[in-house]
Amino acid sequence: MTSPSERRGPTVSEPSFAPSFAPSFAPPSSLRSSSARAGARVRGLPGALRGLLPRRAPAPAPIPNDPALYERLADRWGDPRGDFAMLHWLAAARAELVPPASRPGAVLVDLGCGGGLLAPHLGGHGYRHIGVDLSPRSLAVARGRGVLPLRGDVTAVPLADGVADVVVAGEILEHVPDLSRAVAEACRLLRPGGLLVVDTLADTTLARWVAVHIGERVPRVAPRGVHDPALFVNRERLGRECARHGVRLRIRGVRPALRDLPAWLAGRRDTVRMRPVRDTSILYQGIGRKAVAPPSASVPRSVR
Repeated sequence: MTSPSERRGPTVSEPSFAPSFAPSFAPPSSLRSSSARAGARVRGLPGALRGLLPRRAPAPAPIPNDPALYERLADRWGDPRGDFAMLHWLAAARAELVPPASRPGAVLVDLGCGGGLLAPHLGGHGYRHIGVDLSPRSLAVARGRGVLPLRGDVTAVPLADGVADVVVAGEILEHVPDLSRAVAEACRLLRPGGLLVVDTLADTTLARWVAVHIGERVPRVAPRGVHDPALFVNRERLGRECARHGVRLRIRGVRPALRDLPAWLAGRRDTVRMRPVRDTSILYQGIGRKAVAPPSASVPRSVR
């Protein structure tokens, strides 16, 4: 059960998420009867002898939050109905929080950019789009979408202080063991007045059930093992970490459009629109600008 604070967190009112089929084979009746007799003989063996027969090893469990997964699946970034389908939906929703560039030569740093899914939604915004990721194959896909690739860790980005007009951290903070360092790096990269845009998973029981126990079992929504629920992000802590570095974060929930999801599952849509909601207990977005002078620390606030 989640507490009332988990079910309803701070919100933002601006701006205004195929099974394979094995071939069938019917052996001749003579083989079926022979196989049945062999099976009966095996079942009739003493327990000690049955223990000597080879056994099929169980399938290994997926490694939670495995970074190598993105290398293995890099060729699927472009498929809107593939393993990263929900990341396509979230990229479109994230782009709605990014305003057009306010000056020539403006820089947007995309932390954990993956295959560059954000780039197509920012065409014409006027940014120099730099994507930071650990996966070389994913960065190669991002380059094909017009992203300037930079291999690096989001907790130690090889860029100068204050280089970015916008820093985006989309669906990456819940994969980082050191949240404090990741937030510090994101804020360090921002110039004064620059915009931070994030979206991530809340550290609630409900989010763990929806994202892991359900989401990773629905075909094409999320790969198995992509999440480690121990790394899901506490909303109040995220706000405090941002405030320590001069960014006052405002958050709101986001969820798939209820009409779109069944149509997508039935193959009648290639995408699902994400809708802003007051409930921040599963998925949530955050935005905030870096102050010229660092303010005192505070938790996320709502926008009326």
